[in-house]
Amino acid sequence: MALNLPLAKPGDAPRQPLKLNLSKGAQFAVELYWDTTHDLDAHGLLMVDVGGANKIVSFDQVLSTYNSKKTNPSGTLVNNPDGSFSTPCGSLTHSGDMRTGLGKDVDEIIKIDGSKIPQGTMEIPIFVTIHPASVGTFGDVKEAGIRIKDENGKELASYRLTSEFAKFNAVQMGSLIPGANGWEFSPVGVGFNGDFNFVLGNFS
Repeated sequence: MALNLPLAKPGDAPRQPLKLNLSKGAQFAVELYWDTTHDLDAHGLLMVDVGGANKIVSFDQVLSTYNSKKTNPSGTLVNNPDGSFSTPCGSLTHSGDMRTGLGKDVDEIIKIDGSKIPQGTMEIPIFVTIHPASVGTFGDVKEAGIRIKDENGKELASYRLTSEFAKFNAVQMGSLIPGANGWEFSPVGVGFNGDFNFVLGNFS
């Protein structure tokens, strides 16, 4: 059995979820941007409660370029005519893999259709990795962050991959939480060092 200590100190301010003012069935987007030649990837997961903990139990719940048929012939995601790919349920759609952050204001987008979220989904973690994991850390990446926008393009929140993640090559930016009264974004800011499968192991 692993030993775990609570990593908090007296006086620490709790991270408060941000209410996004979106109904549970709303459509919205998470935009990833960066400004170097590094290859960053945005990923989203559809996590369900498996006895007191939120986990993924199927590759159908994994929105990632590594799970698209273009990258992986055995991938379970649905390829769309415009080059995007979606989870089989259609609730999460990735705009497509960008290999560099140069030349565009927005590089990768995850679109969420709240009306198609499978029943029982408790959390949608959003995390960003560097590909391949061996080429560097976020300390080498310039101007990286995410923006959350509603279906009309209005910015609801934004988060930067700041210097506190400089030594990591993967970061969970936060989690989208579908609640009874709408959506919340819970900022997490947890860094990892490892490849995509290592990170995925923390959610499965």
